[in-house]
Amino acid sequence: MNSMEKSRRNSLATLIYDCAREVHEHTGPGILPGIFRSCLAHEMRLRGLRFRMNAAITVVYKGIRIEEKLFADFIVEEEIAVNIFDNPSDNDFQLKRMQSILAFSGCGGGVWLDTSNQRLVDGFKKIINLKKTVI
Repeated sequence: MNSMEKSRRNSLATLIYDCAREVHEHTGPGILPGIFRSCLAHEMRLRGLRFRMNAAITVVYKGIRIEEKLFADFIVEEEIAVNIFDNPSDNDFQLKRMQSILAFSGCGGGVWLDTSNQRLVDGFKKIINLKKTVI
């Protein structure tokens, strides 16, 4: 990955964080993830971001389509996958889910948001796709 791609991905992750922080400041912690998703979608639209919501990820292994269903809450600018949850005890599952999404989506990175935290920054995590699988 070149430095330009890394810089773009970091700028995009920062913009996603800014949108999420705006929503979190207005709603407070503990809002249901579905409501947070809808508010975040509105905030990203206001800032001109292109995204797909509830994005289906096609899982292809060695040329064969696997029937396993995989979704990301958002794919932003076809570069960053975003997932939102509100249960800190799900961290291991959420990390595996994000790694699976990144492996098959072609996204360069991911962001997960745990909206249960008092401060959103404590529930914000960037994940880099170390193993891009080309479909």
